[in-house]
Amino acid sequence: MADIDDIEQITDPAERARQAGERLAAIPTWQERLRKIRQAAVVEMKSGGMSYAEIGRKLDLHRNRIQQILEGRSAGGKGGKAGAAE
Repeated sequence: MADIDDIEQITDPAERARQAGERLAAIPTWQERLRKIRQAAVVEMKSGGMSYAEIGRKLDLHRNRIQQILEGRSAGGKGGKAGAAE
């Protein structure tokens, strides 16, 4: 979030708006990359022998959510793929 703090400090309103707009436009790409990073980490934990419940405790998520992440499902959809709504 330091990036956002830096943008707020830009004194020129046009530049501040431009910088904010660039970050907003990048959000879908960031979300997809972050989902993939998280899913890969959860796959690694599961492959290492951890249960859904153990992973859930580590990540402060319910074991059912861990299963959804492993399957590439989003939190908001019914059977949808990651990226739909999370």
